[in-house]
Amino acid sequence: QWVASVYHHTAHAGLCIPQLPQASFSPAEMFEVGLARAGKLRLPARPGLAYDFLAVEWRTIQHYGVEIHGQRYNGPGLNLHRGHRSPFGGVHAGKWPFHVDVSDVRHVHFRDPDTGQWHQLVWEHAHGLDAPFSQAAADYARQVSVRTNRHVDPQRAVHDLLGQWSAGEVTARRDRALARRLSAQRAADNATDAAPANPPAAATSDAATTAAVAVAAADAAAREVASLPGVVDLVARRSERA
Repeated sequence: QWVASVYHHTAHAGLCIPQLPQASFSPAEMFEVGLARAGKLRLPARPGLAYDFLAVEWRTIQHYGVEIHGQRYNGPGLNLHRGHRSPFGGVHAGKWPFHVDVSDVRHVHFRDPDTGQWHQLVWEHAHGLDAPFSQAAADYARQVSVRTNRHVDPQRAVHDLLGQWSAGEVTARRDRALARRLSAQRAADNATDAAPANPPAAATSDAATTAAVAVAAADAAAREVASLPGVVDLVARRSERA
């Protein structure tokens, strides 16, 4: 309110017009001067405009979907183009553009060139993640798996990383930072799910005892939640699907 009613309507020494060196202007007045000189800045507004600002990866569409940075994505939006060459030419001839948000690789976005409609494609392991998962986290999890010579599945690598964190076996600084971040997200989600919506009221005579028990229970629950891995184990899900 102060910015809108005071700051923007108070003369500033740094705001001036060369033709009127002795005059002083407020930000609101200078805005009006700018509109009178250059007019309004008109920006296009249309659905899907935000996708144009995402990174673009060019890939072919296979029967299973599309693979980007070692992650496979699929969705009904690809059904009409599976196994077909794209109409695009140039250095990306025969490939299709996919728009990727590197801060959350659970999904990628595909625009059908025939209809102009945007489709969201889902990562095959996205069901095991309940929070945004960046490309940097996926790449680093893969590096951890290669370094330990155990597996190359980034989801399994992150699960094992958090298991080591719970056991106090994580020593690398970047490993600890990644494990702390993912564990905190998981712990917050578990604490929210465990909290009762309408806790019963304690009797007045037993208020002190009830409070003590509640504190002890909360402390025990917090320790239990803190010891859990931060990513859901996907082994059972993969076995069922296989």
